[in-house]
Amino acid sequence: MELEHCDIKEAHLSPEGSPYKSGGTSGKLVLPGDFDELALFSLLKWRFGAPNGFMSFLGRPGGDPDGPFKWDYLFNPRGNLKLQILRTAHGIEVWWWGETCNSSSILRYLEHNLDLHKGEIEREAKNLEEYTLLLNPYVRHRLIATQTLEALRLIKPLAPTLPPIAGAKKKEIHGYTKRMEAYIKLTQKQASLNLLLVMESAYMAEAYLNLILAVFMREEVKLSQSIYMETLMRKWRSKIERLHLDCNSIKSPANLGDSRVRDAKTMFDLRNRVAHSYPDTKDLKLGTMWFHQSYPILPKAVSFESFTIALSNQLPSVDDAIFCMKAADQLIAFLSELIDDRFVKGFKLLAEANPLGFNETKKIYGVPFGQKVIFAFFGAN
Repeated sequence: MELEHCDIKEAHLSPEGSPYKSGGTSGKLVLPGDFDELALFSLLKWRFGAPNGFMSFLGRPGGDPDGPFKWDYLFNPRGNLKLQILRTAHGIEVWWWGETCNSSSILRYLEHNLDLHKGEIEREAKNLEEYTLLLNPYVRHRLIATQTLEALRLIKPLAPTLPPIAGAKKKEIHGYTKRMEAYIKLTQKQASLNLLLVMESAYMAEAYLNLILAVFMREEVKLSQSIYMETLMRKWRSKIERLHLDCNSIKSPANLGDSRVRDAKTMFDLRNRVAHSYPDTKDLKLGTMWFHQSYPILPKAVSFESFTIALSNQLPSVDDAIFCMKAADQLIAFLSELIDDRFVKGFKLLAEANPLGFNETKKIYGVPFGQKVIFAFFGAN
């Protein structure tokens, strides 16, 4: 019987654990990127149970999502032909040996059995734990804040020296104009980074707080939609104040008099001040000046550039921005100290994971991958 017409139900386990005992593989096929992996794995698990290939036994018992090989199956579909289906970090490969075959026959064999055993596949798939992969807001905002701080530290705007108003040569004026243009551009970049660092520091701290709520929230809070939404919509300080009431595994009520909470308030207040883009005469004030008709008068005999280049009066300042990053880090440390010692290490591991995994079966958060994915490359036989 042609391979593409064979039923995997008639296949049996291979006595050979590796193709190299038979002189190497006869061929290899990389399945298309849109091949239905869930259906394929469910088919193989329905027929053979847990992954049984040699590569699966090299990893940790029960599987290793960070390893170069995720799972593999080895079996005889017919006669002396051996198939090994391997899920690597790159994709799914099919190796075969023992008989001459070709890629199109292998592919048709798999597609035939996926169609033949749809019912079994659907039932088997329901036994798998389903994870929803989520972007981790804390990791995202920390990354942006860290990169912003690095870029900010490299910028040192220095105003050019003003040439004499009277008697300046054309070349001097031209050079000064060029230096002033470069200075303005650098100042604007610094001001933008200041603002970004303040915002991302606050986002980072709040994302960490929200992650604590998501992971440790009490079941009774989740069960009531109104209470659940009220919990999520509270301001950051109220969330911390009620953390021991709304969450399990919180050791004690938070000390809101802690200096780290005070500094966090300064950070959040500054974030709110610059985030609400109404031109308020108090919050966005750069200075004061007067006019007589169209004659301008400043409070002090300083350069007009400090006012005409409004961003050089940076709001927030460089010191403000760096303070906010430190305040965010300190608040995160403060929040971590509130978590039960038995769980804080695991929570920190989860907090650094990206993506996060939400187990739809058990309704809990988890870490689907480690921080590094190991890749393996193999040459020709």
